[in-house]
Amino acid sequence: MRFRRKKERADTDSVLTAKPVETVRIGKLHEQGERSGQQDCFGVSDEALMETHGVLAVVADGMGGLADGDKVSTAAVASILDEFFLYQGKCTPEQMLLMLAQKAVEGVNELLGPAGLSKSGSTLVMGLIRESALSFLTVGDSRIVLYRQGILMQLNREHIYRNKLALDAVNGEIPLQEIYTDSRGSGLTSFLGMGALQYVDFPAEPVRLVAGDMLLFMSDGVYNALSNEELVNCLGADPEESAEQIHRAIQEKGYSNQDNYTAVIIGCQ
Repeated sequence: MRFRRKKERADTDSVLTAKPVETVRIGKLHEQGERSGQQDCFGVSDEALMETHGVLAVVADGMGGLADGDKVSTAAVASILDEFFLYQGKCTPEQMLLMLAQKAVEGVNELLGPAGLSKSGSTLVMGLIRESALSFLTVGDSRIVLYRQGILMQLNREHIYRNKLALDAVNGEIPLQEIYTDSRGSGLTSFLGMGALQYVDFPAEPVRLVAGDMLLFMSDGVYNALSNEELVNCLGADPEESAEQIHRAIQEKGYSNQDNYTAVIIGCQ
């Protein structure tokens, strides 16, 4: 235990003393897969404005099992990007993301109307890089992942029914094996389009970034197709080439039911 604490402190010190992030490079992946339509949507702010505004990345995955998922994901991303520049200098990054999420929820609920709530929906992951730190907010099961020194680390918690099953099992209400056998396990417990959200996820404080870090904002069509090891094998120093490698790796799988797959890859320099 003593050794582990020293190592953890050494890792923390190395982050604090490492080179701060001065610029970013961005790779983008946006493919339809074997679905009849594209229900993913994404957006990235202009990285040339990083010094004054930071860099905002958004990925929304329209729910394929429901109608008009493409319209919901597009509405969410559009409302966030439209509002992003209005809040500059008026709030902290965390407050900005909360207000942007509020706008996205309002926009989607207005699009669907009272009769359309829960008949369509979308996940949401968005992150803001500013002053060598990442602030993020997520809803649903799309992921934000940090790749640092060969290690892949998921940053957000997914809002899926399996997590509720785990709580029920710990409380002795169901057998432990039901966590893994219940067919509802991957179902979403919070998503845009349900009306009032059940959950949002955001960190207690911004995640400190250093030069050499890579961030991936991705829909489940990416991480369900590739294992963490396969994903790591696709990642290199160049985000654009990394995006192309992920695309090739998914294509090589040849899944007949391949979902839409989208990723925004940000390399910190």
